[in-house]
Parts: sequence; C-alpha cells; structure tokens
Amino acid sequence: MIWILWHRRLGDLNQMQELAKALGLPFVVKKLRFRKPFYAPIANLTLDKSKSDSLQAPWPDLLICAEALTSVVAQSLKKQSAGHIKTIALARPSGSARDFDLVLTTAQYRLPQVPNVVELNLPLTALHEGSKNSSSRVAVLIGATSPPDQFDESAALKLVGELNSAEGSFDIITSPRTTAVVADILVEGFKAPHKVYRWRPGVENPYARLVAEASAIIVTSDSVSMLADAMVARKLVQVYRLPHRLSLSQRIVEWFYKQSPENWIFKSGIIEPTADRRLLIERLISQGHVSWFGTEIKNAKPFNRMDDIQTAVKAVQKLL
Repeated sequence: MIWILWHRRLGDLNQMQELAKALGLPFVVKKLRFRKPFYAPIANLTLDKSKSDSLQAPWPDLLICAEALTSVVAQSLKKQSAGHIKTIALARPSGSARDFDLVLTTAQYRLPQVPNVVELNLPLTALHEGSKNSSSRVAVLIGATSPPDQFDESAALKLVGELNSAEGSFDIITSPRTTAVVADILVEGFKAPHKVYRWRPGVENPYARLVAEASAIIVTSDSVSMLADAMVARKLVQVYRLPHRLSLSQRIVEWFYKQSPENWIFKSGIIEPTADRRLLIERLISQGHVSWFGTEIKNAKPFNRMDDIQTAVKAVQKLL
C-alpha cells in the first residue's frame, strides 16, 4: 500500500499518482492542511489534524511526498512507524535529501550526488502524447514570475514584440499563476492571426487540447511542469528565456550555498537555495530535446517520457 501526502499543488499530485500507477500498487491520497505560516521546519506543529485525512496506523509500505511541508510530515511518520515506512520524495524535500529512502529529483534543485538521489530528465508529468494530426499553429505556454525568472510588465512587452516579429500563428495560453497585468498586456498586444486564451476560474481551459494539437510549442522559462507537458506532447519545443534577477538576500544565500552546500543551515531546511531551472534546460538542450527561443535544436532527438518513468520505477523496486 502507498500513501500519497498532498497539500495543495495539483501538479505535484499528478506526479505522485503517475509514479504510484506505474508501480502497479494500490494507493491512497492523504490530503493535508496546514495553518500559516507555511514554513517547513515547523510543519508538524502547523499541521491541522482536524482538517486533514487520518495519518494513523496501519502504516503503508511506501509514502510519497512532493512538497517541503509534506516531506517533514513524511519523516515524522517514518519515525512513528519504527522505520516500517519507506519514504520517497519528489523534487526537493525540506532539509537533507540523505534522510529519505529515495529522492527522485531534476537538475535545477542541485541535490548531492548520493546513492539515494536519482536525477530524472523531467518531472513525471501526467499529460499524454500529442495528436499526430497537428494544426499549423504554435502554442505559447505562459507562466509567471518564479525567482530567479522575472515575468513582469517589461518582460511581457518584450515577449509580445518578439513573437509579433516571428513567423507563424500563435495560440497564447496563460496559466493560473499569470498576473492580471501580464495577461492584459498579452490580450492587448496580440491580434489576429494570433489568439490569446486567458485563464479564468470556472471557465473551461483549452490548455491540454492546444498543447496536443500544436505544430510546435514555446514555453516560458519559469515553469518546468509546462516544459514537461510540451516535451511529452513530442512536438518541436523552444524555451523563451525570461530575465533572471535575484534579490540581495537571495544572492547572499546563493553565494553561501556555493561555498558550503552541506552546511547545517541547508540540511536542516531552515534556508533553501533558489532552484536554477537553467541547469535543467541546458541539460535538455545538450540531449537534443529543446532549444532556446530563436535558435535551432542541434542533433534533435525525440523525448520519450517512459525513460524517466522506467528509471523511477526501477529505483523504487530496488528500494523495496
């Protein structure tokens, strides 16, 4: 039996369910709720047990988590079970990756190269391959500021100018994270033959359909999950490079992390370095899967999502 600890991010839930399904084992999603502040080192204190699903024995054999808060709870449950539970973390858990039985991560998190850490090419996305009967239109997947990537008014205006100067007809698709200011600029800046699909709550989202039908896909560099969706669709994929900017405090943390990544302040989860998505993108570029916007893919090679899934399954089977 598998328990999936889920807090609030749907993308994380999809990844955890993909892994559980690939393992072929029964699983239960345990929805957790936390009180503010959402700060991982005190997650066991802010866990709202009255509003969360029960976490009482009988214990599962495997426990999967994918957020900092839930990773702290996962470690607590492992101790309660006297080590019976095997803990699997996706992406970057809070604190030291060495404390988990297995961590399935990607390059941007810069985790230590130790036996229990397995680096995948991409997150375990749940979108399926695209339609073979593609339209002639290019899908443009729009994200939002996610440090160090900045998607502000200036970046939005630059994107509009560059795409309006490029060849092709674009379907521009905003996301729940896209700010109203950026969405307004896109709606105002793109005219026929381009079309902007603005995400709104309660309105049907054409995201999956447009990704599946696109002849090619452009993804803003702030979102690894959207990049994964685009690559799984097996289309020509380019990444639109957003400007990078770190605050003073983030620059200090980055400098400190480069000097001593194994320092206790990082291993305890008190401070976490900013993810560097450029590392993941450059890895995919070197493999011939994607290119930066405005450049050609060198030695193009189709991406097979099953490679990562099989790698993940083998790592879990070895653990068991």
